[in-house]
Amino acid sequence: MDLQNGIVYGPLESRRLGRSLGINLTPPGKKTCNYNCSYCQYGWTDFPAKGDFPPAHEVLAAVDHALTLHSDVDSITVAGNGEPTLHPGFAKIADGLFGLRNRRAPKAKLTLLSNGSTLNRLDVSYSLARFDTRCMKLDAGDATTFRLMNAAPISLGRLLADLRAVGQLTLQSMFVRDADGVVDNTTPRAVSAWLEAVDRVRPIGVDLYSLARLPARGSLQRVPKHVLDEIAMRVTTLGIPSRVFA
Repeated sequence: MDLQNGIVYGPLESRRLGRSLGINLTPPGKKTCNYNCSYCQYGWTDFPAKGDFPPAHEVLAAVDHALTLHSDVDSITVAGNGEPTLHPGFAKIADGLFGLRNRRAPKAKLTLLSNGSTLNRLDVSYSLARFDTRCMKLDAGDATTFRLMNAAPISLGRLLADLRAVGQLTLQSMFVRDADGVVDNTTPRAVSAWLEAVDRVRPIGVDLYSLARLPARGSLQRVPKHVLDEIAMRVTTLGIPSRVFA
C-alpha cells in the first residue's frame, strides 16, 4: 500500500469502522513508527523518518475542509503512515479534532489507531478521553513472539500494564503464519499466551484479522478464517466480545 502524501485521505470503506476519513499525522510519504512489524503494509521501518510533522494548525485546517465535503462519514480516524501519537503536537490536535467533529460531523466517531507504545506520556494519556474509539495493537502474549511480530521499543510487560491502565479500549490483533517458519502467532502456545494477555488487559472488545495487503516480510501467510473464528470463540469465554475480519 502506498504511503500517504497528504494529511487527509479517503473517505475509505473500512472493514471495522465503516466509511472512514483518515488523518495522517506523520511526515508526508514517510513511514514514521517506533515498531517494526513483520506484517506492515508500508514495509520495514526506517525510523526516525527524516521530515517534518505537519503543523497542528495545518492538520486541523485540512480536516475542517474535508468535513465540509464529507460530514456523513462514520469515523474520523487518526492513523496514517505509522504511529500517530509520535506527533509532538498530538494533544493539541486531539483537542482540535474533538471540536471539529462536534461541529462538522456530530454523528461520526473519533477513532485512534495506535500501537500503545506512548501511553506512558501524559499528553497522550490525557488526550485519549477525546476519542470515542481507542484501538490498540496487541499481537502477542509472550516476549519472543512480541519481538518477532512487532520489534517494539518497549517491553511486553510495560505495554500490557499501560493498556490495562487505559481501560475502555479495543484491541486489534493480527494473526499470521510464515512459510519460512519464523513468525507464527497461531501456535497453541502463542495463542494461550496471547489470551492470558488479553485477559490481563480486559478490553471492551477484540478485533481479529489477518493479512489483507502485502506484508514487509514476504514469507508471511494469511490465516484462514476458521482459525480466527476459533481464537475469537476462546476470547468470548473470557467474557470479552470479539469480532473476526477476514
